[in-house]
Amino acid sequence: MWGRKRARREQEAQEAVEALAESFRSTLEQADQAHQALLELREALARELAEIAVLLGHRDGLPVDAIREQTDAAARVLADVDGMSQRYAETRALLVGKDATDLDEVMPALEELVEQAQEMAEAGEPFVGAIESVLELRRTTERLRDDLVPLRERIHAALRSAHDELTAAQGAPGWFGWQANLAALGDHLTALDEGRVTPTPERKVSDHYRELERELAVLRDAMAAGA
Repeated sequence: MWGRKRARREQEAQEAVEALAESFRSTLEQADQAHQALLELREALARELAEIAVLLGHRDGLPVDAIREQTDAAARVLADVDGMSQRYAETRALLVGKDATDLDEVMPALEELVEQAQEMAEAGEPFVGAIESVLELRRTTERLRDDLVPLRERIHAALRSAHDELTAAQGAPGWFGWQANLAALGDHLTALDEGRVTPTPERKVSDHYRELERELAVLRDAMAAGA
């Protein structure tokens, strides 16, 4: 009788140990899944940012400064995730190789790990929002680049013609004023091409180009009349 009770107690103790070990493994697995999901979101955001970076710096009229201001904000999100991931890796390393049944040894780190996993899971939704925003930014940037091509080609052609007309009109009254105005318009076009002009909802990049085109046309008319 006493032997059977002892055997039963030993079996129950063994089952409790196994249940505790299984709970430890399950908790660790769920935390790892939350971490992996966040890393996959991070990779998606980093990929979109890299694609936007490739689009910039080609002197094709894209508002580089304005776009980089938005991508820099997204890059700071990546930095936050990297810090979160590093802390998770450090906490998880404390659990590797420890006896899952030694509660005093594993519980502090395990509780911290669970808390970090919850934090990563909660970060997922706003992270998805950041990815969607950057994705839309890339699409908008690509559309703008394509839309600006005919407008820029037209203005550059007009500017070249204006320089030829200025040369032909040399010596006419007002020539030096025309020269100064044409130089200013050329500088403005360079700033636009290099993306140093910040657009607003009221004045888009294309609006700046069209305003420049009108100013150039007015100058050319004045040179033609004066010559």
